[in-house]
Amino acid sequence: MKRRWIWLAVLLLLAALLVLLPWRGPLVLGDGLFSWGGEVLEPARRAGLLDTLHRLEADDLYQEIPEGEEEQAISFLCDMEKAGIQVLLLTGRPEWGLDPQATALKEEVDRASALAKRSGGALEGLMVDVEPYLTQSWEEDEARVMEGYVSAMVAARQYANRQGLALLACIPYWYDNDHSEALARLIEEGCDGVAVMNYYRSGEASHIQAEADLARAAKKPVVCIFEFQPPGVHGLTEESTYYADGLAAARQSWEKVRRAVDYDGMVLGYHCYDPIRVLIERVE
Repeated sequence: MKRRWIWLAVLLLLAALLVLLPWRGPLVLGDGLFSWGGEVLEPARRAGLLDTLHRLEADDLYQEIPEGEEEQAISFLCDMEKAGIQVLLLTGRPEWGLDPQATALKEEVDRASALAKRSGGALEGLMVDVEPYLTQSWEEDEARVMEGYVSAMVAARQYANRQGLALLACIPYWYDNDHSEALARLIEEGCDGVAVMNYYRSGEASHIQAEADLARAAKKPVVCIFEFQPPGVHGLTEESTYYADGLAAARQSWEKVRRAVDYDGMVLGYHCYDPIRVLIERVE
């Protein structure tokens, strides 16, 4: 009888561990495409998206799924999985970084978890684009806000991992200038991979070196994001986007960055679908 209770205790312990640690990591990424809005979720738009991914040789898709589009998103996710595309939910608002308890972020993780379950596991995780530096609170005390943002990401990542989902952090290239310690904690504890908005064409390799070094030490992927939206959008200039020079110029720059940084875990991220589709059709 005593032996039976011991075995029962062992089984209960194993079950508890499975509940606490379902994340299958580490996350493996290929080149990826960012896609905002819900238009491509429509069945008639999916072929164009898949064609774009094929032309970019991109295997990952960071896709926004607006609230209310969940039903259509289920078949979309299943179609992407059949095509061999790994999808992560693209989401985030600046104010989410002001809550160290990550209340809103956890709610978004719950939404992603529901989508993953209903699609049979066709959603791998979340790409969290939270930009606390766009809030008034950042102007008042950026060190405090940055600390709270990292705490929120740590809490959200733990919450996501317990539900079997990866959580990636999308960040600007300049956090290492004044917030190096917070950046190190973010990459070590607050994400399963980091995507860097590397939107300064004169210094792309140097602007991602610190993040790549931290990701290498943590054995996590890093996404080097190139911008393709037209100048003028969100304050972009010719110096921060490849819209005028096109995909060929971006790929040449990427090869230089890849050789300079020399980290196998670094991949390219294309931002974002709509202007890139315009560029592809322009060449044709």
